Amino acid sequence: MRPTQSGVEIKTAIDQVDASGSLVLAEKQRRGSEEEGGEGGEAGETRAHRLPNASKNIQEHKRTLQPRRGSGGEGGEGGERGPRPRSEGFGTKLRAGQGGEAGKGGEQGINTRYIFGFTEGADTERTREKEIENDLQGRLAKRAGTYTALQNKSEFEYGVTDNLLVEFGLFSSYHWIKDVPDFEDRNGGRFDGAFAEVKYRLLDRRVHGFGLAFSVEPEWHLYSELTGRRESSYAVELKLYADKELIPGKLFIAGNLAYEPEAVLAKKFDADTGQFTKWERESGFQAAGAISGAVTSQLFLGAELRYLATYDGSFLNHLEGRALYLGPTLFARLSPKSTITLAYSFQIAGKDSEEPDQRLDLRNFERQQFRVRWISEL
Repeated sequence: MRPTQSGVEIKTAIDQVDASGSLVLAEKQRRGSEEEGGEGGEAGETRAHRLPNASKNIQEHKRTLQPRRGSGGEGGEGGERGPRPRSEGFGTKLRAGQGGEAGKGGEQGINTRYIFGFTEGADTERTREKEIENDLQGRLAKRAGTYTALQNKSEFEYGVTDNLLVEFGLFSSYHWIKDVPDFEDRNGGRFDGAFAEVKYRLLDRRVHGFGLAFSVEPEWHLYSELTGRRESSYAVELKLYADKELIPGKLFIAGNLAYEPEAVLAKKFDADTGQFTKWERESGFQAAGAISGAVTSQLFLGAELRYLATYDGSFLNHLEGRALYLGPTLFARLSPKSTITLAYSFQIAGKDSEEPDQRLDLRNFERQQFRVRWISEL
């Protein structure tokens, strides 16, 4: 009966080793030694010496039955779990450091395109992201009379890649002008042309410490932006964007440089030559800087300073006038997929080439300018 009992105990030990490991086997050995020692010294001693050899055989048998552990956690359901994939840990760190989805600068994080007002950050949109935007810009007040000019851009935006954005849309305008010197009285709104824009980000601020981008925007207008008179004009705005995150997720700065040559198709009598000129060449230059900080995760407040200049000639040939604007900005998230940007600027200094003794340029520019920009992600 001893061999049979021994065989039963060894089989039981094997089952328990598979379930609980070497500690159960050790406990079984101890109990077997004590029981056999009580019945007879020689038999108990023989059993105590036999079980360690059985344990060794059991361990070797167990190793042959277990699947081999794969490298890097490749073992299947029956194998042991390997270490966490490296990409999982890297992705978590990237999201925490960048505040967006895997570091992409779209609506999941803070997009600096929208938080500054008239000034725009270097961010673009995520790949295949689509948005619609309504951008209303207004100009108010001349030196005398009543002057209100509004221009609205309704546009569709598409992220070709994380660094390349394309836009296209339509212009509409409204002018209310009354008793303004050298301006014809008018009151009405109308369709005012079309535009397209391509923006490419050269440097991502999350990777390089600051962001850098440029854009090209061809435009076609049917009416004068300043006077509202009927004329066809063609322009191309070339713009450079830069931004930096001063306090992660909290405080941002941005700067813009813009150059816009324009050709105006409008018959005008030239007293010097005695002929009608068909094309007028003009150009504009703009430099802007802004700062914006988070009040809450849904609200940013800031301020911006802008320098605007207009020239006669396509290549900034002769300065016609310049103006310096200062004002506050506000950015708010209305819902997970929509935001609004508000900006209001006051002309604090300026100079008109035809009125050099005046403190402000109110012939080429206005006392106040504002912007209302609404964006919705599709």
